[in-house]
Amino acid sequence: MSPKISFWLLLRLAVLLAALLVQSSEGATYQDFRNRHIDHPKTRAANNNAYCNLMMRRRGMMNRTCKPTNTFINNSPNHIQHVCRGGGRRVNRNIFESRRRFSVITCRSRGRFPNCQYVGRRQSKRIRVGCVRSLPVHFDRLV
Repeated sequence: MSPKISFWLLLRLAVLLAALLVQSSEGATYQDFRNRHIDHPKTRAANNNAYCNLMMRRRGMMNRTCKPTNTFINNSPNHIQHVCRGGGRRVNRNIFESRRRFSVITCRSRGRFPNCQYVGRRQSKRIRVGCVRSLPVHFDRLV
């Protein structure tokens, strides 16, 4: 394959991937995002592992499988929404990165369904979220 053809093929694949990511974010809702990623005020638990096991069960993320990873943001919904409304910088089309740090707990699965067990790690990090109509609908990653 010639370098010119390879370049155009890679470019088309990149555009297709970007379109799929945007489309997947647009199908999500703020309510889904809030259920999966926002816990404010923070739910009390004995430790981060107990917190993750409780929250993953409570939010329905271990019903048929153990979701491998999930991040809960322990700040007010208004502060998180602000990332999409001027409190964040645009990274690409609909992905915004917060300017401030958020209190988060990342839960990682260490078990197999139906015995899902999670290990939790508390951090203070900036977040990247996908936004639609000025509301977060997709958690992208921590920065």
